[in-house]
Amino acid sequence: MTEDPQEMVMEMQQVQKQLQQVATQKAETESEIGGIERSLEELETDSGGQTYRSVGQILVSRDRDQLEDDLEEKKDNLEMREKTLDRKEEQLRERLEEIQEQFSGMER
Repeated sequence: MTEDPQEMVMEMQQVQKQLQQVATQKAETESEIGGIERSLEELETDSGGQTYRSVGQILVSRDRDQLEDDLEEKKDNLEMREKTLDRKEEQLRERLEEIQEQFSGMER
């Protein structure tokens, strides 16, 4: 670990930037999970009728059970990603605290 204040400030800024990126990714992931949950709820409440999946700019007819399975799988993958982002965010916060403690220790 460095004792150079300029390098510490640069590292702090880099960690803060990474934290912002992780927060953005988490928000996007949470939004996607919410959209999938709404789609699954809609499939449950509307048991009849034709189901479609968007492929590019067209809608393609899909089997309801297969569509539900696909959505559940995508939701599971996104939830795993969300947990990974939570761990990454925690690691970055800990690193930021370490740097801040080192920096404040230098000022004394």
